[in-house]
Amino acid sequence: MSMNLFFQAFPVDDIKSMMNTHSLIDKWVYGGERAVIDIDIEDAWDVLNNILGGTGFESDEFVDDVLSNGCEVLFSETVKRHAAALSEWTHERLLDALRQLDPDDGSYHFEHFRDQNEDLLEEFDKLCAFYQQAAQAGLGVIEYAA
Repeated sequence: MSMNLFFQAFPVDDIKSMMNTHSLIDKWVYGGERAVIDIDIEDAWDVLNNILGGTGFESDEFVDDVLSNGCEVLFSETVKRHAAALSEWTHERLLDALRQLDPDDGSYHFEHFRDQNEDLLEEFDKLCAFYQQAAQAGLGVIEYAA
């Protein structure tokens, strides 16, 4: 079974409420009604994280007592920084970085994305669009694996 990575963007006040009352994270993430934007970058998350050096994945806080595996929380300023950094990446640059990855470093599903570049580019485009929308709207993000 593959582990996917999910992102949900919420208004700043909702992020603050979830940080104050962790049980709201489960309720609002699983409920799905409060998230303004959400994506799933499927199992491309580890390869993208390694290529991008954490851009789009590094968070402000980790909450371990929620969801199945905990979650990462990104405040709106961090979302804006990630959006700006991701906007500097092109498909060509991403594929060049993919070719530079060591196949033995243990990246999750590396072989698939090495052979299926279009699949990786599709997930990268989703990630970039998500961050651009979230940054423009001044949203915070909950990121979690499931």
